[in-house]
Amino acid sequence: MLTIFNQVFILFAFAAAGFIVAKSGKIKTEHTPLLSGLLVYVIAPLYVFETFSKNFTLKYISGNYEIILWSLGIVLFLGTVMAFMSKLFDKRKYERDVYEYSLVVPNSGYMGYPMAEAVLGSAGLLNTMIFCLPLSIYIYTIGYSKLTKSGLSFRKIFNPSMIAMLLGAFAGLFEIPIPSVAYSIMSKAGACMGPISMLLAGIVVSEFNFKELLSEKKIYIVTALRLFIIPVLIGIITAPFSKTVMEVAVLIYAMPCGLNTIVFPRLVDEDCRLGAGFALLSNILACLSIPIVLSLFSIGG
Repeated sequence: MLTIFNQVFILFAFAAAGFIVAKSGKIKTEHTPLLSGLLVYVIAPLYVFETFSKNFTLKYISGNYEIILWSLGIVLFLGTVMAFMSKLFDKRKYERDVYEYSLVVPNSGYMGYPMAEAVLGSAGLLNTMIFCLPLSIYIYTIGYSKLTKSGLSFRKIFNPSMIAMLLGAFAGLFEIPIPSVAYSIMSKAGACMGPISMLLAGIVVSEFNFKELLSEKKIYIVTALRLFIIPVLIGIITAPFSKTVMEVAVLIYAMPCGLNTIVFPRLVDEDCRLGAGFALLSNILACLSIPIVLSLFSIGG
């Protein structure tokens, strides 16, 4: 548990640093598009391509196809259940959509991937990325349409990381040689993934009033579901069938709410205070909940 806690603490130390620097006025929240752009268009694609080009082989596919099947089943199940449960939280449609998204989607990319690599190693990172494919499709289709009040757009699926994943999978399957200097560049970019994403989280959250955000009691219920109840139930269900699936599923769904409940609404000037409350409280408490949940299922050191 100590090893896991150390990994979590390292990531959240960067979030705290981003929060402090932003609160001091040294960095403005208007600067966040720069960090977001670096993550979306440079760091994350290189990180994903490296992992897939090194590990995605025919042998891997034949032995791990059940990861996607389990992930697809979990996303469909949670999407159905949370669509109903969200009606119990709020009668307003948009607010219900925010509740639903926050309960279905954990912070898989910016926090889940670095955590998976730290706890499960490079092989575990690949399993995690494969597991997150159905989740990514949900985020950029159903999730995006709900949080921006727009129609479904399957073009959103083909974002830079998804394209890098496809190219990396192609390189891995056909054993296309990659120059060692290219791998060195990608490795150094990948090392920036966790710190920059958590710095961004701290900066974004800093612009909101804590007292106002945390005054809504339902936020605490959602946070408990997101951080503990959902990952524990998933772990109990998957453990008898596959240790590999259980490890990646519990790790990903133990992550806090992502920042898309802030980022997506801002694209259409929609009120994002509810989503910010979820992101704030869940990210603070995840520092304690992640080591506990992973330890319950003996994941990591």
